[in-house]
Amino acid sequence: MTPMTKIGFRRYAPRLKPYLGWPPMIALLDIGLLIVMFLFISKSFIKVYGVKVDLPVVGAAAPADLEKYIVTVVPGANGEGVELYYQDSRIGLEQLPQALSRLHDVSRQAAIIIRSDRRVDFEAVAQIMAIAEKAGVPSFIAVAVSGEKSAAKLE
Repeated sequence: MTPMTKIGFRRYAPRLKPYLGWPPMIALLDIGLLIVMFLFISKSFIKVYGVKVDLPVVGAAAPADLEKYIVTVVPGANGEGVELYYQDSRIGLEQLPQALSRLHDVSRQAAIIIRSDRRVDFEAVAQIMAIAEKAGVPSFIAVAVSGEKSAAKLE
């Protein structure tokens, strides 16, 4: 029997050989950059403005995926009353309802994060939450996650 009559015989040999070395470094670099970009995009960033606050420490919670606006509550200068900061500007308690109603009119996905110092009475925080509820804006209370030194470090 001649080689030409065998079943499955090829008259030509392939010129391509399998690559047996390390994978190309460019492909690994691309994959690494994609992973880094994915991690940065998936992380929830909240820019913290204004006054340094000593947050209470609790267990970890999942971040909400909303447009976030920050209301900071700190004790008054002489330990009397509280001072409010909306984003980075000082605001009075009587001006907060107008600011939150404008916020609700601008965006339906908006939410406020209340950063309150440990030394502030919860009554002040509850008042701010009630004002936010009347304005139709959801509110969250910011706390430091246990195991972190301080979640309220300013940039």
